[in-house]
Amino acid sequence: MNTDTYQNALESTKDSIEDVNNAIGFSLGSLTLEKLITSAITLVICVLVIWLVMRVARRISAHSRLSESLSRFILKVLKIALEFMAILIVADSLGFNVTALLAVFSLLGLALSLSVQNCLSNAMSGITILLVEQNAKMALSVSDRAYVLETGTVKDIGLIYTQLRTLDNKDIYVPNSDLSASKIVNYNREPQRRVDLTFGADYTCRPEQVKAALHNAVSLVSGILPEPEPFVRVSGYGESN
Repeated sequence: MNTDTYQNALESTKDSIEDVNNAIGFSLGSLTLEKLITSAITLVICVLVIWLVMRVARRISAHSRLSESLSRFILKVLKIALEFMAILIVADSLGFNVTALLAVFSLLGLALSLSVQNCLSNAMSGITILLVEQNAKMALSVSDRAYVLETGTVKDIGLIYTQLRTLDNKDIYVPNSDLSASKIVNYNREPQRRVDLTFGADYTCRPEQVKAALHNAVSLVSGILPEPEPFVRVSGYGESN
């Protein structure tokens, strides 16, 4: 880069900074000791208020009927909203034009949303999963053993990913957009579950003898429910059994 090009880029950057400063109504020369002290006191008050509100919110959440995942999500959103409000309050005490600052944040948010569309899709899917789970319409919650893309126990339903612990003790993080579009099989939502087992028998065996042997084998297994009664039937005919 030659000297003229570098000088032009530097002047353009300075002009852009001045335009932003003019838009948000802030300049370093306007800072005074009084403003700094006021802003510091305001920041301390905001931190205390956030701590108090979050403490009350956690207590309310602990005694509510909301699921653990949904409670964590609501608390996270609440904390982010309070911190954002605190930033605006402190910025206003420093002399920033809050309206213009909000416009800048809006533009940055729009640009960011266009660059992270997949993350936003996962986030919206995560919100849908948490809300639908709370309404008991979706058979998936923390500590459930389920099959989504692989069988495992649900450890956490986050905003972007859902964590599964597989039977061989591996952690799998499934994007929520994939999760909401997949078939979910829950193995412990209901207290009872039927188990189907298939056995092959040679064609030389009489069907009555095979059924009697299987009924006898079932009677030796503990935990079998008497109602509905176990049954044995012919499921199909193969080439050799």
